[in-house]
Amino acid sequence: MKIENERILLNELDENLRALMIVPSYKLGAYTFNVQTRVLSFNGEETKLTRKETYLFVLFAANVNAMLDRKYMLTTIWKDDNYYNSRSMDVYICKLRKLLSKDPDITIINIHGKGYRIIVNQ
Repeated sequence: MKIENERILLNELDENLRALMIVPSYKLGAYTFNVQTRVLSFNGEETKLTRKETYLFVLFAANVNAMLDRKYMLTTIWKDDNYYNSRSMDVYICKLRKLLSKDPDITIINIHGKGYRIIVNQ
């Protein structure tokens, strides 16, 4: 039943995000993320991400060093860009910043009034 629920959720996703979720894994700095299991790995340490964290991580990983428009992120993941969803997204991005803080080469920056950018120094 859990696999079926995951398929239903995947089918309800935005078309662009769904295409990004098909990729088996993403490498971001020293981190590796398995999309199917939603597990983020760093030096043998594993952390399971929530669905929203997963969607945000995948958007960032697919758009390294590019600006992601705030409204695009909200409508893609939350389906609405209202104030409450906006605050919710800020909290999830804060959580991602903490999760990714072990690698000093990764930074998520806020571009005031526009959106976010994840910078990975290699």
